[in-house]
Amino acid sequence: MVSGLKERSGAKKMLALTGALIACIALMCGLLVGCGSSGSGSSSTGGKITDAYGRSIEVPKDVKSVATVGSGARIVVYAGGVDKLIAVTEMDTNTAAVRPYTVVFAEKFASLPTTSNGNHLNETSVDVEKMVELAPDVIISSRSAEECNQLQEATKIPVVGVSYQDEVFGDDLMKSIEIVGNVIGTSDHAKSVVSKIKGWKDELSKLTSGIKDDQKPSVYVGSVNYKGAKGFTGTYGKFSVFTANGIKNVADEKGATGWFETDYEQVGAWNPDIIFLNPANKTMLNEEYANNTEFFNGLKAIQNNQVYTLPAFNMNGTNAELGICASYFSGATVYPEQFKSIDLTKKYNEILETMLGKACYEELAAKGISFGSMKLGE
Repeated sequence: MVSGLKERSGAKKMLALTGALIACIALMCGLLVGCGSSGSGSSSTGGKITDAYGRSIEVPKDVKSVATVGSGARIVVYAGGVDKLIAVTEMDTNTAAVRPYTVVFAEKFASLPTTSNGNHLNETSVDVEKMVELAPDVIISSRSAEECNQLQEATKIPVVGVSYQDEVFGDDLMKSIEIVGNVIGTSDHAKSVVSKIKGWKDELSKLTSGIKDDQKPSVYVGSVNYKGAKGFTGTYGKFSVFTANGIKNVADEKGATGWFETDYEQVGAWNPDIIFLNPANKTMLNEEYANNTEFFNGLKAIQNNQVYTLPAFNMNGTNAELGICASYFSGATVYPEQFKSIDLTKKYNEILETMLGKACYEELAAKGISFGSMKLGE
């Protein structure tokens, strides 16, 4: 009798141990599956994260919904999280302004509510009551650190700041993409995009690094938009598209970094070999040409038909994918021998598909965003 009780007791213990082991295995499997359950095969970091401004924010472990302020939606797209968006801005739904990410996701954005005007640098306003009502898990904002703090305090929703103005291959851009990927659970996708950006940067550098300075044509970029459309004399020092290729930018001799206004006399003195202009401002440029025909026809770039389009990639924040495409086009235009192995249209579509999820160069070209030759006065 005692022996039978011991045997039954031992059997119960064995069953209990076996059940516990099975439960542990099931739990481990569940955790492993959970780690790869998002669309990108990665999960949100959760807990304390540090945003692009160095702010420490507590974010949920499993972020299912995201709203954006400023130009935050663009970074969410780059990070592969467009399906998590539940609110964007008026700028994102504005079909009159052609920006690659809003072209690709025009239908998606049109279906979403807007909670702010969406200005990236100028004064913005957020409908706090509407944002609270929508109750996103996180808000991604490109506004200043101070404004991120104010919005977080007003809504009691975590606000993650991103920063990437004027950058094409900058560290802030890549950091912002990875931060958003970590927050919303698309880190694998975000890391893949950043890896590709670094690869394109390296490729451009390798293609042009062996060119001696005395073999480089002089280049001017005009009609560069900055807080609105600009004419021929709106230019850029340390232009990121040109620095990626080691292009000799005549404006760099002024020592300026970023947008500035020069004048006809200075451009005439530079008399660049090649000129790039923003085709979106063609009407304005043609008016200038009509009023200053003698000046323009005196430039050797115009005499030699060396004027080309370079669509503005800074439009309510930086359309980095367009800037990267522009880097390849300008490089191939200035250094055709070094870029002869590059199929530009194929490269544009590779960049667009990586960053936006769609190879859409032909679609963008139909809307006026294209690369090619340009003739003033026509």
